Amino acid sequence: MIIQSGDLINLPVYSQSGQNLGRIDSFEIDLDSHTIIRYHVRTGLIKGLWHEQLLIAQSQVISISKEKMVVEDNIIKEPAADFVATTVTK
Repeated sequence: MIIQSGDLINLPVYSQSGQNLGRIDSFEIDLDSHTIIRYHVRTGLIKGLWHEQLLIAQSQVISISKEKMVVEDNIIKEPAADFVATTVTK
């Protein structure tokens, strides 16, 4: 399936357990491999008011459709060598 950047921006993001985490605000692309490496997820309702930004590594994504993105629950199972989701307060 092909999905365009316009379909990703504002796409709802849910945890594996069904918790609504927010919406995709932007993403980072690795120019060497031509892949998305991180998704920036906005948790607040209105931009400019209280909100946080989650950084979700590509390896944490379970599925993406045109309706939603599902990511792993934020439970550390073992030390990860990969990027771990962090919260940035704005």
